[in-house]
Amino acid sequence: MRTRRRGLPPMTSLPVFEAVGRHMSIAKAADELCLTPGAVSRQIQNLETFLGCDLFERMHRRIALTPAGEVYWAKIHASLGQIRAVTSDLSVSVDLKPLVIGSPRVFLQKCIMPALGTLYARHPDMVVKFVTGRQDPEGLDGLVYVGETEIRKGFFCEKLADADLMPVCSPAYLRRAPPLVTPDDLERHVLLRSAEFTRNWERWLGHRTQRIFAHTRFIDLESSGLELTAAVEGLGIAIVRQKLVKQELADGQLVSLFEEHMVHEHYVFMFSEPKLRSQSFRFFRSWLKDAV
Repeated sequence: MRTRRRGLPPMTSLPVFEAVGRHMSIAKAADELCLTPGAVSRQIQNLETFLGCDLFERMHRRIALTPAGEVYWAKIHASLGQIRAVTSDLSVSVDLKPLVIGSPRVFLQKCIMPALGTLYARHPDMVVKFVTGRQDPEGLDGLVYVGETEIRKGFFCEKLADADLMPVCSPAYLRRAPPLVTPDDLERHVLLRSAEFTRNWERWLGHRTQRIFAHTRFIDLESSGLELTAAVEGLGIAIVRQKLVKQELADGQLVSLFEEHMVHEHYVFMFSEPKLRSQSFRFFRSWLKDAV
């Protein structure tokens, strides 16, 4: 006559059983596992019910393993130890892989690159690959973008820094250009834009966009960041993130225009929840928040 083959025991009960057997205390096991003593007791009862035998002898204020419990505990303790070891080895190998971080091009150039040496000084073995032009976090360890923090299942979004929009130009351009008293006067000026960031002018101009775009002269540049260089050279007015031009403003290479009309946005760092298991990612995340 065949006996019914038992399947695997309740898997959530095994770490609980191992901890109780190691401490010989439900209370200490509960504290280690961040569970209540009642929850620990229920897990042990579920395991004993499944096995059809007692694993512990319950005595006044103490417990002890039964002979069957001693044999079972030794096997479970050894097996969980092997699982912990191979998990640790795998985690180390994952941490050796390069982190792939997406970032807007100019933010990378102006905010991340100048501070990157401090990351490698703290963590010389870390390898980070930066990519630009990506808007989706899939396939990335983390993504810096401009916008609002999103509610997206399985992802964290953290505000990094202000990304306020405002027009800037060089003092030399301002001296020789037509009067510039209100934003409406921009239709008589030269505006600098890249294909990637035409949206920034639209965002800042708002209801004025259609009229000013119809009358102004544009100098179009292929890559983002070139409009900032063109503004410093006095070729026209660029729309930029205030954080990215603090040095140029301080040095007098650029002047800000219409600060009272500044559009307030934020740089956000998005990453998937499992990335927090990686020690190297946790180091990078902490460094990035400090750096910017």
